[in-house]
Amino acid sequence: MSERRTAATVSVIIAAYNAEKYIAHAVDSVLAQSYPCVECIVVDDGSTDGTAEIVKGYGSRVRYLYQQNAERSAARNNGMREARGELISFLDADDLLAPEKLAEQAAFLAEHPEYDVAYSRVSYFNDKDGSSFTPQRRTPSGDIVADLLYGNFITIHSPLIRRDAALRGGGFDPACNRYEDWDFLLRLALAGAKFGFQDRLHAKVRLHPGNTIGDQVKMFEAKLRVAERIAEVYAAELKRRSVDVRGLVAFHQADYGRILVLAGRGAEGRALIREAVRIPFPNRKIFVVFGLAAGLFGSGILVAAQQLYDRVVKGKRAAKGGSA
Repeated sequence: MSERRTAATVSVIIAAYNAEKYIAHAVDSVLAQSYPCVECIVVDDGSTDGTAEIVKGYGSRVRYLYQQNAERSAARNNGMREARGELISFLDADDLLAPEKLAEQAAFLAEHPEYDVAYSRVSYFNDKDGSSFTPQRRTPSGDIVADLLYGNFITIHSPLIRRDAALRGGGFDPACNRYEDWDFLLRLALAGAKFGFQDRLHAKVRLHPGNTIGDQVKMFEAKLRVAERIAEVYAAELKRRSVDVRGLVAFHQADYGRILVLAGRGAEGRALIREAVRIPFPNRKIFVVFGLAAGLFGSGILVAAQQLYDRVVKGKRAAKGGSA
């Protein structure tokens, strides 16, 4: 008789700060997993509301850890240090996991030992009206560094990660709390982790006024800072991969300039774009045209064009994605 394989334990780490409104929904989505071996860890990042009482109400079904407020990167690292599972998954306190996520991803990793990370699709839903959309993003497998360098297409709730790979990647940077997920995944990939994509919808991201993704200027500034740090720290590895480090940073500088223009800070944004496009990088001509259009017509017409694009494209995505 063949030896029966023991299911690997999955540790789901939820970083929570003043999350009393949503934390029960997040925890319930973890406890409702069809996978049999799940450890749910909530790291309370110094909450001053009722978060602690709600989580402690689950008793032994949830491990509650408290830390003085140090932001979510530190909370996730704390959760990883305390996790007992061979596989790690992350969830924000206002978001949800699909019931089959851990079962399907754990089975995928068991069948594919060549991959260190399994990732899949996520949908976004509006907390106010329930409307939703599922972004159609790049979905490469294997060594994904070349794709990941130019933007994050993996939402942090999506991956299931082998614990040893997560530790090799160095965890989250405690000084980075916007685009910290992209920074973490980039370092994970640059450390040699291989990613495998599953065409499944495995998580739901809640859109509400408290989201950090709501402040686009701060988010894209943070993206540029991450790109600058990666370019500096991993310069030798990027050179080995034939990546133009100056062009990489220039791309993200131009992208930040674009967001500044759309936010009404036209002169500042155009100056960043003009400086960036002196260096060759992918899609450079688009930014050249965008900068010229901003100078000729101002921010208003570009904002209207962006809003039209969002309505049309996201409307199509919502129709494909179905209800949240």
